[in-house]
Amino acid sequence: MIDSSILMHYGALQKIIEKDEFIFHEGDYAKYYFQVIRGKIKLFSTSEDGKSFTQGMFSDGDSFGEPPMLIRERYPSSAQSMNRSIIYKLHESGFQQMLEEHREIEHNLLLLMASRCYVKSVTSRELINQKTEHRIMAFLIDYKRKKGHPSSRIHIPFTRQEIADFVGLRVETVIRTLKTMSYLKLVHIEDRKLYF
Repeated sequence: MIDSSILMHYGALQKIIEKDEFIFHEGDYAKYYFQVIRGKIKLFSTSEDGKSFTQGMFSDGDSFGEPPMLIRERYPSSAQSMNRSIIYKLHESGFQQMLEEHREIEHNLLLLMASRCYVKSVTSRELINQKTEHRIMAFLIDYKRKKGHPSSRIHIPFTRQEIADFVGLRVETVIRTLKTMSYLKLVHIEDRKLYF
């Protein structure tokens, strides 16, 4: 997370984004750096037949939309707020100037991009596996790793539909598979809440 005073020094504006509001659409020119102050943002792609595939979820302190902005391309996905959110929005010119004057931010951004590329590669490998249980398990393991709790049981704050969108499955398949995984004690479901 880039310090708010630095972002504002380079021209970042705070924006309130209402639930379900789009921040950008797939195909728009990428001209801004975004950082979540508070809320939850979903990046997703939509196929020609209308099927949605979630590329990522971003919450407090996370940034999104940088890769296409850095290479002056169009957004390959859309960004939509999952709840009422507050974000910083910084134009690419201010962002570039900030990187030139703050090499530690540039270095941290490079590490973040490398981490995201690695996760995308691992995720792509997992998605070609046709076993639904394996795909869901890979998603859960990755989420726990990102949150820094690889060995303890934690609440998974995603709906069954959100999990389905992440792993490219139908929601009915995810529900059925999670019930089986619960029976096998691979996950724990209590009051419809999922723990892993």
